[in-house]
Amino acid sequence: MYFGSVKFFKHLIYVVFFTWLTAATFLAVFFGIKYFSSRNSSDGQTPSISESAEDGQNAGQIVIPDGTSLEQLFLVMTTKGYSSEEILMFIENNEEEIFRSFVEGYLSANPDVTPADPEKVGGEAGLDTSEDYTKLYPDLYAENPPTEFREDKGTIYLTFDDGPSDRTLEVLDILKGYDIKATFFVCGGNDEKSQEIMKRAADEGHTIAIHSISHDYPKIYESVESYLDDFYATYMSVYNATGVKPQIFRFPGGSINNYNRLTYMKIIAEMTRRGFVYYDWNVSGEDAAKGASWESIYNNIINYIPKDGSGRAIVLLHDSQNKHDTVNVLTDVIDELLEDGYTFDRLDNTVKPTTFTYRD
Repeated sequence: MYFGSVKFFKHLIYVVFFTWLTAATFLAVFFGIKYFSSRNSSDGQTPSISESAEDGQNAGQIVIPDGTSLEQLFLVMTTKGYSSEEILMFIENNEEEIFRSFVEGYLSANPDVTPADPEKVGGEAGLDTSEDYTKLYPDLYAENPPTEFREDKGTIYLTFDDGPSDRTLEVLDILKGYDIKATFFVCGGNDEKSQEIMKRAADEGHTIAIHSISHDYPKIYESVESYLDDFYATYMSVYNATGVKPQIFRFPGGSINNYNRLTYMKIIAEMTRRGFVYYDWNVSGEDAAKGASWESIYNNIINYIPKDGSGRAIVLLHDSQNKHDTVNVLTDVIDELLEDGYTFDRLDNTVKPTTFTYRD
């Protein structure tokens, strides 16, 4: 009995030893491969984008230059055949390094093309201009697309969405009293009163810009074609009223919202190709929020602009029919910001835009 037990335990020890040896060998080989792979990738040159993305190996390598916008990234990636859905997945999966390295690699391989040049990127370089929407509204192009932007510190850009209305007239009276200019992202309107209000704003030196004539988010963002339909209707309403051809616009709900997750990149790319510049905001009065009041609007603006006059703010407000508190708070906001040393100006397409970036 004792002899049998010893033999059994010796056999068990051999099994355990060889199991351990096999596992140790496997781990050594596995981590050895990883080690030498990491050394090769760090000691050697990073694979070019043609070696990684085109072969289906999505490994991020390098960082894209600061200031490159989403629409510029989109334009470059479409040259390599990525669909808007695939590009959106890169961002949604937080694989920003892949996204950024793609553009860096493309620019290195194509020094004559910059992502800020939609004409070059979209022409022979391969942007899909066979899309039907590129042929829509052949007269809908910005007349003087910007070549560079200016960034004026100490400047406040008051912007008003959703007019014209009776509140717009009250806002215009206040601005006239201070002799300051603002920007109106209008919903247009072909009735006589709306046309008169837009004309007055333009005649008094304010910027008239495009917002949306329908404000129907699901319809507007259904496709690039539907967005262009709405944009063109608003554009023509403004042009007929004022003789002005707007050069800038603001997306309903901002450039990235819950309604345009699958279409915003294509829309941005198409509007950029046409030479238009869009503006989001970095300060909001939140006057469209439920329960907004004079106090909340005032605090939402003043508390987010530096008191020393060094800031730069594109302020979102609304001048639709029910925005009485917005009108009532406006003089107090202007007085406070003037006292802090700020100047006021209107937006045009030479002003550096504030634009949203994707957040999952």
